[in-house]
Amino acid sequence: MKNKIIIETYVKTGERFADFFEYEGGFNGQASIEGALVLTIDGTALIDRSMFDYVDDLWSYLSEGLLQVSEGKSFSCFFPDQPIEVKLTPSNGRLQVSVTCHSEVSVAVDKDEFVRVMSEHARKFFTWLQAIEPGAKGTCDYALGHLNKIRR
Repeated sequence: MKNKIIIETYVKTGERFADFFEYEGGFNGQASIEGALVLTIDGTALIDRSMFDYVDDLWSYLSEGLLQVSEGKSFSCFFPDQPIEVKLTPSNGRLQVSVTCHSEVSVAVDKDEFVRVMSEHARKFFTWLQAIEPGAKGTCDYALGHLNKIRR
């Protein structure tokens, strides 16, 4: 059974959020890009816009985690500037995805499908980031290096 995985990325512009893939402004060489991920699996919201942080750094962490999970290893990380933990725990072809902010929200998903959907979005994110912010090349190359090691 396929899981419904919805992943979106936003950039924070003032008090508003804009779809990252429609954003054509630059980041003026900022060290990190403030924004938000939205992750919903089978109707369960694990990450929402209220959990905004530095999306380029978070996607970089998650890219490394996706590679680890694709190799059957567990992975956990915290958001770059928030006490929010993401845990990915594989078992028997499934993946337990847990996010702890004020409380833990957790859902089981098909591991290969999760890795495929998330890594496709991450590749798209870093490809677009390179196009609109040439100064982010190092971060993009690092993350894409992890993502390109994942068997498709």
